[in-house]
This record gives sequence, C-alpha cells and structure tokens, in this order.
Amino acid sequence: MANYHPSDELLMEFTAGQKHDALGIMVACHLETCRECQKRSQVFEQLGGEILEETQETTLSEGLLNKLLSRLSEAPKTTQTADDGDTRLPRPLRRFVPGYFDSLPWSGLSKNIKEFTLPLSDKRYVAKFYKIAAGKELPIHTHKGNEFTLVMSGQFSDDAGDYKQGDFILADTSTHHQPRAGMNEDCICFAVMDAPLKFTGFFGRMLNPFMR
Repeated sequence: MANYHPSDELLMEFTAGQKHDALGIMVACHLETCRECQKRSQVFEQLGGEILEETQETTLSEGLLNKLLSRLSEAPKTTQTADDGDTRLPRPLRRFVPGYFDSLPWSGLSKNIKEFTLPLSDKRYVAKFYKIAAGKELPIHTHKGNEFTLVMSGQFSDDAGDYKQGDFILADTSTHHQPRAGMNEDCICFAVMDAPLKFTGFFGRMLNPFMR
C-alpha cells in the first residue's frame, strides 16, 4: 500500500469531476492501486451526493439545454479506449503512451537520467516520465512551482523520506532535495509540473536554461 497520497482537497476536486487535466490523470493512476484513497474518494462521493440532495432544483432554459446537447453531438469521436496500450500501465495512461517504459523514445539529461514528455501536457501543466538509473541521483534542485510525482516503477529517496511504487508526492518552492534511485533497479516516475525545476548545484545550474 502507498505511504504517500493526494491531499484531501485534490482528491475532492478529482472526485467532483473538476480535474480533467494531466494532474487528474495522475490521481486516477494512483487510485487504481490505493485502497486507502479509494475509500476516501467514496466518502467524498457520498458527501457530494448528500449536498446535491439538499440543493434546490434549477430549471434550465430550453435554449441552454439545446446548446449543451449540440455541443455534445459535435464532440470528436474516437475508437481508442482507455484499455488500449500495454496492460502493465495504469489504464488512464495507456492511450497516451506508445508501449511500455522500455520501448519509449527517452531523451537524456545525462546517461543516468532520462525523460519522456507525455502528450497530455497543456498550458498549465507539463507532464513527463523521468527515469533515474539504479543507484544514481538527480542534481540537487528546488522547484519554481509545484511538482506532483507518482512513482511508477522502482523507488527513490531523499532527505525527507523513501518513496516506492504507487506513492504520490508533492514538492514545491520550499523543497530542496536530491532524489536518488534505489540500488536494485531503475526508478521511473510520472511527474506533473506547473513550473520547471531549478537546479542549484554547480553543474546543475548549467541545465536550467534547458528546463521547462
């Protein structure tokens, strides 16, 4: 079972259907295997249902209803489903990832640190996979904004703790760390950022102009 989880606020927003972006996909991936968050989500759903029952009904105008139905009929159709792709991946990610981790076209920050930019980034969030070679570490860094991380495979650690598959971690501008992969296998993480990393070490600072 995961040791680190989304906040109540984030999980409530997701449960209420307010997270249709990369961060929402990450939460959905975490929920697939986290029994604790599944139970919390069910509580929030029940609470939302009770609130709706106590809310007064509002009648929609005929024009607004027709407009909504028209927009639904114009929505693009696709034959691809969330179950397409490699079954080793969480269902919410399968249609966005062309194969499993070992078949991705990784690009390199260095020979020990690779990344793959996911095709679900938008104006607010950049979404990536990071792969850290076993026993290796990222340059020491902080964050210009928020970075949400879901451990997909392997594990890593920093001064604040140890993180394993399924853990959901938030790093922000107060975080200053140097994640290190476990010794036995590469660590692959799904990261969603609203601002780039900011490397602070001597060599790391040379990478800052290339970060986004």
